[in-house]
Amino acid sequence: MDVDKQMREAVRNGSQKSIEEVRFTKEMELRIRGAIAQNKHKSRNRLFMAGSLAACLAVTAVGMHQQGWFPQMPSGKNLASAVATTATDKKNTEAKQNNVKVSAEEAILPLKKSISALSKMTIRVDRTSHGISDLTLLEGDNARAKVAYDIQTGQIESFTIDGDRGEQKEEKLPSAKTAENVANAFLQAFLGEGSKIYELVETQRYTDEYMVKGPWMSVNYQRMENGQPVPFDVLSVGIDQQEQVAFFGRLNKHEQAFFTKLTDAMPDLNPSLLLLDKEKNHDGMSFILGKTNNEGHKVSLVIYGNGQALESYRLLYRDEKEAASGKEAEGAKALQQERQFLNKLLGADSENYRLVDANDPGVYLRYYNGLPVLSDEISITTTDSGHVRYLSKEPETFEPSQYPDVSSAVSEEVAIKELSEHMKLRYVQNPRIWPESKQGKRWQPILEYTPAVSFMQRGREDGTEWHIDATSGKIMYGTGDNGLAYDQLNTTEAHPIESLKEYVKVRSKDEAKALLQAEFGIQVDESTYRESESIREGRKEYVWNDKNDKYIGVEVIAETGSVVGLGSPRSDTAVTVKREQAEEAALAFLHKYVDPGVKEVQLAQVIQPAEANPVSSGEWEFRYFMSKDGIPVQDREQKAAYSVTVDPSSGKVTKFHNFRMTHELVELPASDRIVSKDKAVEEYLRVMPLKLVYLMKDVDGQKLAQPKLAYVPWSDEERAIKFMTLDAVTGKFIAD
Repeated sequence: MDVDKQMREAVRNGSQKSIEEVRFTKEMELRIRGAIAQNKHKSRNRLFMAGSLAACLAVTAVGMHQQGWFPQMPSGKNLASAVATTATDKKNTEAKQNNVKVSAEEAILPLKKSISALSKMTIRVDRTSHGISDLTLLEGDNARAKVAYDIQTGQIESFTIDGDRGEQKEEKLPSAKTAENVANAFLQAFLGEGSKIYELVETQRYTDEYMVKGPWMSVNYQRMENGQPVPFDVLSVGIDQQEQVAFFGRLNKHEQAFFTKLTDAMPDLNPSLLLLDKEKNHDGMSFILGKTNNEGHKVSLVIYGNGQALESYRLLYRDEKEAASGKEAEGAKALQQERQFLNKLLGADSENYRLVDANDPGVYLRYYNGLPVLSDEISITTTDSGHVRYLSKEPETFEPSQYPDVSSAVSEEVAIKELSEHMKLRYVQNPRIWPESKQGKRWQPILEYTPAVSFMQRGREDGTEWHIDATSGKIMYGTGDNGLAYDQLNTTEAHPIESLKEYVKVRSKDEAKALLQAEFGIQVDESTYRESESIREGRKEYVWNDKNDKYIGVEVIAETGSVVGLGSPRSDTAVTVKREQAEEAALAFLHKYVDPGVKEVQLAQVIQPAEANPVSSGEWEFRYFMSKDGIPVQDREQKAAYSVTVDPSSGKVTKFHNFRMTHELVELPASDRIVSKDKAVEEYLRVMPLKLVYLMKDVDGQKLAQPKLAYVPWSDEERAIKFMTLDAVTGKFIAD
């Protein structure tokens, strides 16, 4: 599979730092799908909404870090300061923590001696944060195991055999006694004399909820002192059906202390819990803890740093019947339980959090100086019986001294003027509205006013897509789906296109070969040929690979043979072609493959050339919207319509892609019978007035060094998460 072709769009809009760390594995794919599938949390009238699937893929690919979770504040007078983490704390300590004292080779050596299968594997250091390094053990180019270790002490924190475990069957697992014998032998070889301070507690079968890990026999141990268990000083060894060690994990001193502090506020945590799973994530650790004899619930937790702050807490149910018994508390009862819990957990700081929706418990937002602090949010769900079922919060907070004074903000009038200057028109062929018409309910094309073409507009925004900087008074734009940057480019130039009267058609392998020869001068290797078809998207591909296993192919609409994509590899790694030359080549090529009837396009995104990597081919890439009368035209989703890629060494086009799903052009409303921009701004502010807020994250969700004052649209609670469309013809909002 060509990774460039298959995965580039999935992670394009991740941060550059995250993209550099992407690793594409079968396990990752399964975990991504599992994470999406498990998102069954009650839909709430929330301020902050989930990002696009592409963003989810990017974030999950680098460790499933962005789950929106919580820094723990244990109960008691000094507990908040004991476990909260601030941006300043992180900056001051991480440099020290990441100073390597024990190399990966030194740390892994005892593990390799204990598990002979690891002895010849090489080591890849994937990421180091908060003193914990995440490693991949490789057999050739194939990932075989994941290891996390403390770079200061060399202690192995967790070890998991990598790869597809789909053939593992629970009924084929070894007996408890056999698993215990194997685990005991491993610990004696691995820990030596240190293994003697741990006592066997219990052996149970384990597989994670996404069926990615296991099944294995989880052999659990507890450290004892003077005949008494040491709270949370536990470790476990997983034994698979081949009677091999598939997992090892332990709680370190920082984690032991952290979990001990949590027990007062969270009764479902107690020193009898077993460690069933542990792994390094982007900036911390993920855990599954359970009780002996499978009594009570398992608990899923994510900790930020090395025992610094709790990002998430979630009860795990064995089956649907057990889940049904944990009925969610509602109304006044839920509100009372949530407040009691937050008071115990946060102490006086809990008073700084207000309900996002006064009519719906469960989501709280921090306020400072009377202003909301966007992204500093707590989500909590309790059961009818008083248990915390789900808890989440942003893992880092700011110190009071870091918040800028409100007096430094420009006036609302200045912000409104900036909003007005950036209000623009956009056509949407299939918007998210269902207005009545003579033909009944149907998708209706619309011409709308919007301050941000790259995004859908909601009643309340969190500032990560766009906001008005309250210090400078200037509007700031992020990038949309797959890096869409129309608003950042700040250009409205429409390029005329003389499209063909009908699509270029390819209905066979030979016709695909002929097209590739005509466009790129490529002679393909017949031995690499394959076809693929997507029933859901209605597309078919004729695919070959070059000597470097790079993609060469033609993509068509399966039913008609209309060409919607074609591509070939770049010829060289050099970057010599300037943007002007590359863009000229892209526009000259575009007219042959756009949808018939398209008369103009507008530039929506420019991707700069660089060294090729799994996310990008490293070429010039230009993405375009369709356009009418100088106004950008979109389908239902905020995506570019077309993409052209240009080799930065030769200046020749190497790829084209048509992103549209319908390939239909519909009659659009006339642009000469619309309300004025001033009237549109007036209606916009009536429904979504600008509100002064503090931001923790800048555009594109990047964490700020200190809070930032900004103006964002802020509707009433009823419209907060609805899609808002300002009809340019009627001058009225439509809420979906």
